[in-house]
Amino acid sequence: MSSLKNTTLNKQTSLSSAPPLKTLPPRPNISQLENFAMSALAPSMAVVFTLPFDTVKVRMQLQGEVKITKDSTGKTIRTVAEKVYKNSFDCLFKTYKYEGIRGLEKGLNPSILKESSKNVFRLGLYDPILSIIHPTEDSTSSSSAPAYKRMIAGGLCGAMGAISANPFELVKTRLQSSAAGAIAVGNQYGYTSVFSALRHITSKEGGIKGLYRGSMISVYRGILGSAANLSSYTMLKDYAKREGFREGIPLDMGCSLVSAFISVVFMNPLDVVRTRLYNSSSNKSVLSNVLTIIKNEGWITLYKGFGTHFMRIGPHFCLTFVFLEQLKRGVKQVHIHNYHQQKTLNY
Repeated sequence: MSSLKNTTLNKQTSLSSAPPLKTLPPRPNISQLENFAMSALAPSMAVVFTLPFDTVKVRMQLQGEVKITKDSTGKTIRTVAEKVYKNSFDCLFKTYKYEGIRGLEKGLNPSILKESSKNVFRLGLYDPILSIIHPTEDSTSSSSAPAYKRMIAGGLCGAMGAISANPFELVKTRLQSSAAGAIAVGNQYGYTSVFSALRHITSKEGGIKGLYRGSMISVYRGILGSAANLSSYTMLKDYAKREGFREGIPLDMGCSLVSAFISVVFMNPLDVVRTRLYNSSSNKSVLSNVLTIIKNEGWITLYKGFGTHFMRIGPHFCLTFVFLEQLKRGVKQVHIHNYHQQKTLNY
C-alpha cells in the first residue's frame, strides 16, 4: 500500500515539475491592406524587367496591318503596310539599334501605373472573392475550391482590373508604337509623356470617354486571361504541395510559367484586336475590328506575336508571383517576430 502511495506521489511530482506545454503562435495573417499593397507592388517591380518584350509584342502586332481606302472614283484600294520586322528577335535588335535601351523601355511609367492599378483588383481581391464563393473553415486556405469557382473569381478580378487600368494601357500602347522613322509601324502619335498623352486623348478624342477606348475588349481579355492564369496557378500549386513539393521560389516559378502559357492561348486573339484598336484613330467597334482583321489578314493573324506575347507574359507572371510570394513570406515573418517580441515583453 505504501509503495502504491509512493508511486502516485512520484507521478504527481514529475507532472508538477514538468515544463509547461508550449503553445504555438497563431498563424500569421496578412491584412487586406497589406495584401493590396503587395499585389500592386509585385507586378510593378516585374514590369521593369519584362517591358522590352511588351514593346516588341506591340510592334509585332501592329506591323502588316491592311488598310482599305477609296480613291476619287470610288475604287477600293487595299494597302498592305510593309513589314519592318522579320521576327521578334529582329524587332528587339532593331529597336535597340535605333532607339537604345530607352526605346525598349518605352511606356515604363504608364506600365507601372497600369500594373499597380490593375493588380490591386486582379491579385488583391482574388482570395477574398474566392473565400466568399467557396467558404472554408480555414479562412487562409482555399485549396479545396473547384476549378470553375477559381475561374469565376479570377474572371471577376480580371474584369475589375481591366477597367481600372484601361487609360494607362491605352497610353502605354501608343507610346510603345512611337518609333524611329526607319522602324515605325502603326499610327505615330508623338506623345512626350503620360500627361501629354492623357491631355491629348481627353481633348481630341471625346474627353474621359476617349480614355476608355477598347475597354470592353480589355474586360473580355481580363476575364479570360485572369480566369486562366489565377485558376491554373493556384490549382497547380495546391496539387504540387499535396504531392510533397516544398513551398519556395522554384515552385512559384514552375507554376507561374505553366499558367502564363495557358493564359496566352486564351488572351492572344483579343490582345491583337486590342492593340490595333488602341493604335487606331478611327472609332470602329470591337466586332468590326475583328471582322476586318479576319477578312483582310486571315484567322492566323489573331495569333500574331504569340511567341513574343509569351516571352513577355511568361517572365512577367514568373517574376510577379515570385515577388508576391516572397513579399507575403516576409510580411508573415515580421508578424511572427512581432508576436514573439510581444510575448517577451508580457513576461
